[in-house]
Amino acid sequence: MRPQVQAGKVKVIAITNNERAPVIKDVPTAREAGHPGLAIDGLVGLFGPKEMPKQLRDQIAADVMAAANDPDIAAKIGSTGQIVRPGGADEFAREIEVQSKVVSDSAAAAGVKRMLQN
Repeated sequence: MRPQVQAGKVKVIAITNNERAPVIKDVPTAREAGHPGLAIDGLVGLFGPKEMPKQLRDQIAADVMAAANDPDIAAKIGSTGQIVRPGGADEFAREIEVQSKVVSDSAAAAGVKRMLQN
C-alpha cells in the first residue's frame, strides 16, 4: 500500500495495531480513532510440528529473536510499516489465542457462523 499512499491515491485513516507505526507516525491507531474493537496487531511467526523437541523450538526462537533484534534487519522490516516486537514461542502462542478470540468474537457479533468441513 505504501506506494499508493505516497502517490496520494490512498489515504490511511487508521492502523489496527495497538501502537503507531514509526514510518507513518501521523496515522492514529484504530483505538485512538475511536474504534477499539478494530485493534489487533499483525503477527508474523514460524510454526513447526507439535512434537518438535522443546530444545530445538527454543533454539529456533532464540535465533529468530536475535535476527529480529539486529538493527539492520529491524530497520528493513520497520521500513515496510511493520512493528518489530520479537518474542518467544510461548508469547507467540498466547498472542495467537488472544487474537483468535478477538476475531471469533467479532465474527459472532457480525453474525458469521462457522462452517465445518468433513
